[in-house]
Amino acid sequence: MPDRTDIDHKHSRAILKVIGQQLRASLKLEPEQPESLRAQIERLRELDERSPNRSR
Repeated sequence: MPDRTDIDHKHSRAILKVIGQQLRASLKLEPEQPESLRAQIERLRELDERSPNRSR
């Protein structure tokens, strides 16, 4: 198993931001998605908007 690599808060947030952007791009609301999935995606967007650690 490789050694653990610690990253600082700034880099951690940058990585999370990119992951979030890629997820949003790949999970755009589409009519064929089940309503429960669309609701969960919308809820994640709302929580992301309210996050105090969110940096743009």
